Amino acid sequence: MQELFRFASGLASTATRAGAVAALGLGLAAPLAAIQPAVAQDEGPIIAVSGPLSWPFFAAVKQGFDDAAEIFGVEYQYVAVTDTANMTSDYPRLLQQAISRNPRMLLVGEFFPDGMDPLIKEATAAGIPVLIHNSGQFFWADNGSMGFIGEDPYQMGFKAGEIQAEAGVKHGLCFNQVPGNPTVEARCTGYVDAMEKAGAETTYMTIGTGDATNPQAMMQAIKGALQANQAIDGIYTLNAVPAISALRATEEVGKAGEIMIGTSDLSNEVLEAIKAGQIAFAMDQQPYLQGFMSIQTAFQYLNYGLHPIGLVTTGPLVIDSSNVERTLEVNKEHSGVRGAS
Repeated sequence: MQELFRFASGLASTATRAGAVAALGLGLAAPLAAIQPAVAQDEGPIIAVSGPLSWPFFAAVKQGFDDAAEIFGVEYQYVAVTDTANMTSDYPRLLQQAISRNPRMLLVGEFFPDGMDPLIKEATAAGIPVLIHNSGQFFWADNGSMGFIGEDPYQMGFKAGEIQAEAGVKHGLCFNQVPGNPTVEARCTGYVDAMEKAGAETTYMTIGTGDATNPQAMMQAIKGALQANQAIDGIYTLNAVPAISALRATEEVGKAGEIMIGTSDLSNEVLEAIKAGQIAFAMDQQPYLQGFMSIQTAFQYLNYGLHPIGLVTTGPLVIDSSNVERTLEVNKEHSGVRGAS
């Protein structure tokens, strides 16, 4: 992390610089004087078009945005859907509205490229700087964006598949609650590839985005898959909410403890389940860093013309029995920083 703050030597005293680094390390909105930009701010807002705050994951992304905004003295606006039932159409609409405001910079989660990518191309062609975060790893280089900050989704899934295959799983279920999102789909692709490489079989399952936050609907869907295929002995979910639904589904079919469960993303409930041995692992993409680094990059670019080149990868980081205690301790002291609540 110290590499990220080398630029601070020209911005603040040693004491202030140390406080900024400590704030990043602890995930705090630190009570220190905001670092002043070297160039006067232009007109127009910085707008983050990001994920729904009803998901604990994106609450951590926003906390990263907020903490960095306070440290660097940046004003920004967070825009997200409130109704997840119509995300595929609502996100392009929100992005179009953001572009129409002629922002200084856009920080975009490109969740649904079919509707969002043409708009990003319009924005960059019009001279609006765009930085992609969380979703859009496969599109940023062709739509004029300056870079991407987020996970390597294929490796997230591939590592999950490796872990399960090495543990002896012979038939894995990959459960996707956001079909149509290429980033999420790439996790299942990686998982399937790793399992098949090890000689294991896989089943791929989706559910409508309207049920993406409906634990009961997801539990019933996974339960149905387990009842239909008794050979399934491993489950990989792509978010913390369906991970708990998967756990409940194994209990419903009388196979709790027999089916290995792993997930992407964290929640306190998932972390406690890992601690209890009910869930084997969670692949952490460190959402707090995605928000923090996006605002940091916006500050550096708008004031000095500096920005990372290409991809900044924030995951996968494996959380399992070896490090779950520390993760829980951090999240209890600095709520939500680890993408859990």
